[in-house]
Amino acid sequence: MEKRINKKYAGTRVLLLVFSAMFAAMITVTTAFVKIPAPLGYAHAGDSVIYLAASVLPVPYGFAAASVGGALADLLAGYPQWALPTAIIKALNVLPFVLIRLALKNSPKFKKIIALPNIIMLLPTTLVTVAGYFTANSILYDVSAAWAEILPNLIQAGVGAMLFIVLGASLDTINFKEKLNFLERKKSHEE
Repeated sequence: MEKRINKKYAGTRVLLLVFSAMFAAMITVTTAFVKIPAPLGYAHAGDSVIYLAASVLPVPYGFAAASVGGALADLLAGYPQWALPTAIIKALNVLPFVLIRLALKNSPKFKKIIALPNIIMLLPTTLVTVAGYFTANSILYDVSAAWAEILPNLIQAGVGAMLFIVLGASLDTINFKEKLNFLERKKSHEE
């Protein structure tokens, strides 16, 4: 009996790893290659996929997808010095979404990606982005460079938030979160 349960659980873990890898790849590509014109340069679409992963993946998998995807994007785009700070900052971007999901796990109002709690969590995750990159800029360069990057980082987070709302609303029309959450239910039933 125990072998059967472990096999089922292993299958669920493999599916979660596959979805996490898929999100990490999407984060990498949308960060490194999808450029959106914005004041003061451009923004990328990667943050929107990070917020999406944070909204639908179970706790450790969302952190991993965001961290790995963000770091790989910096490596691919030619900014290796940013890979470690980005890995840390992007993992921390997931934290507000994780906390609200844990707090509202059984709430019937939280079955969709674009729910009020997730929209509210866009504010603290923006603060994480701005504070994280301010700190990293201060360490890698200097404080004046860090101050100069605050507005571009706010724009980046804003573009990511708007794209997240559009993406999330689109996925909500096909009940994506409910379809993906079968993995969490299956995992909890097997334990």
